[in-house]
Amino acid sequence: MKSLRLLAYDKWYSKNIEKFLNLLDYSPTASILDLGSGDGRFTVEIRKKTGSADITCVEIYEPFINKLKELGFKVVKWDLNKFPYPFEDNSFDVITSNQVIEHLFFPVRFMLEVHRILKPNGYAVISTENLASWDNILALILGYTPFSMEFDNGVYKVGNPLSPHNCEILADSYPPHVRIFTYAGLKELCELIGFHTEKIEGAGHLLGRFGEFIDKRHARFVINPSSHHL
Repeated sequence: MKSLRLLAYDKWYSKNIEKFLNLLDYSPTASILDLGSGDGRFTVEIRKKTGSADITCVEIYEPFINKLKELGFKVVKWDLNKFPYPFEDNSFDVITSNQVIEHLFFPVRFMLEVHRILKPNGYAVISTENLASWDNILALILGYTPFSMEFDNGVYKVGNPLSPHNCEILADSYPPHVRIFTYAGLKELCELIGFHTEKIEGAGHLLGRFGEFIDKRHARFVINPSSHHL
């Protein structure tokens, strides 16, 4: 049986998916780039919401690449920590990336590449964990490791007995969280690079939907839609 913590996280993550998709326009002719597509389940939802058949996925893990191809997506095998990305300037109408930027060593360079390959009138939607979420703050107050922090070499969590993953051992290849943003940090980074930041969403909150509405800065996830304006 799942712990209450995992049940809460699943609910918060579902809200993240819902709000992310709500920020996408129905645009069947749009060229879309999904950075870090995983096994493709979320990319399928992007395809349903946008109606686009022109979606390119970027992924590094071979089993996921095979799955994405089975689902009918164009796939580019690439490590998002390597620059520049193999796309021309102004290549895509829409760029999406869900729960990826926190796994990258160079998030600023990542966002610079998003800005470079996005068309001037296009938009990007980036979602990530929020270091300033109420549950992370609570963990820090108690002297524990934040829930959003992960470790390397197969150890998932260390120093947070409230986490169901504390001292859990994973495969060595598991990519940990290395850069964890806050609401303000993600917004400021996008604007510093040259994006026009539109409505930022918060998903998952200890106070539920009411908390998401009045206190986005402390939601579990932040979703930042940004338009590329020259």
